[in-house]
Amino acid sequence: MKWTKKALLLPLLLVAAAGCGKADKPANPSGEAKGADTAPGMTTEPVTLTFFTEGNSAILAETIERLVKEKYPNVTLKTIKSAKGSTIEDVMGAGTTIDLLSYSLGGLGKVKDYKLVSDLSPLIGKYGFDLNRYTNGVVDTLKSYSDDGSITVLPFELNNNVIFYNKGIFDKFGVSYPKDGMTWEQVYELAQKVTRTDGGVQYKGFQLEGINLVYRNQMGLAFVDPKTQRADVNTEPWKKWVEAMAQFYKIPGNEPTNNFKINFLNNQTLAMSTGPNFLTEIPDAAAKGLDWDVASLPRFAGMESKGAQMNAPYYAIPPASKNKDASFLVIQYLLSDEVQAIMARQGRLPIVKNEEVRKEYAKDLKGMEGKNLAAFFKDSLGEPVPTTKYDSIAKTAVNSAFNQVGTNVLDVNTALRQAEEAINKQIEAEKAK
Repeated sequence: MKWTKKALLLPLLLVAAAGCGKADKPANPSGEAKGADTAPGMTTEPVTLTFFTEGNSAILAETIERLVKEKYPNVTLKTIKSAKGSTIEDVMGAGTTIDLLSYSLGGLGKVKDYKLVSDLSPLIGKYGFDLNRYTNGVVDTLKSYSDDGSITVLPFELNNNVIFYNKGIFDKFGVSYPKDGMTWEQVYELAQKVTRTDGGVQYKGFQLEGINLVYRNQMGLAFVDPKTQRADVNTEPWKKWVEAMAQFYKIPGNEPTNNFKINFLNNQTLAMSTGPNFLTEIPDAAAKGLDWDVASLPRFAGMESKGAQMNAPYYAIPPASKNKDASFLVIQYLLSDEVQAIMARQGRLPIVKNEEVRKEYAKDLKGMEGKNLAAFFKDSLGEPVPTTKYDSIAKTAVNSAFNQVGTNVLDVNTALRQAEEAINKQIEAEKAK
């Protein structure tokens, strides 16, 4: 059966919210979940919560199921992982009621459009959900996601960026390592010095995943004007951003590759890279000879105080849920210091500011001793920018413009003008559905 957007809005799904407990216990250094418990408000009757997850790995989904079962033996999570045949549209079309939703930030517009989020304030107040436990900047960003400043989603981990670098390449060419607090201009100078051919091998200085940095742009630039619902990317600030990032790919020998991670982790011919955190993949590469470390994400000269935008996956509860309390308490536990520490040990960046939890970061990963892991927490959150449900369309178009400029297909003025035209065209098409 073919489902239109209007048809999809009819069956309201349950989406459970992530919460932070006000009376959390200290982090559990062992990394093991504590025994069964019954939190005030949690039913003692058997309850099954349908959990739809988009973006979570199979391992993370299984870990969540295990932790919830250990904490609340009477609660069963029925997990539906987004895949071909089980997308959110498929599940909605089948009339399935979802109790707990985990989604990536890129899909927030869709989730809101499908009426799968609701104001969590009543549950936050009822269970003493302490928003102050979140890392600085998180709450302000969450409030920016709604028109009235209400909190409709709760994130469960950070997606901070760092500069990963290959120490061996810098040693080979006698160049100083990257360091915390650098500007993009300084990184560009380093990239020029380590982009060389040696022994028939092309070493590239710096590669990045553009879409990730577009999402988290450090200049605090909007994508779509919320009042006019028209693209706002053909601007001087966006031109500056695109040119600053594209210049790396114009260094002779540093042209972009299809998968920069292969060059960094496997071929080990890439000196520096950034994008989504791939720390969990480092131990295997290190076992094959990669000598590595990290430095904090650079900032633009004159904008050193500006942090990046938050790009964090979240939990939410939709209006149709009949198990809102149980769902909220489950996620409150998953956001406790205890569980945040367990996740941190596995290499997932905790979103709470408890220093004891942060100290647990990556302890279960091999070869982390002596590494500059504190750099991950220096990627602070910037002041949020206005968001719209069309932002994902715009972000994709800006990333395309960045790629076109970086590969000399288009100049920056033409690339952003065409991007803005394409965004507006797609917005009109979405409105017409």
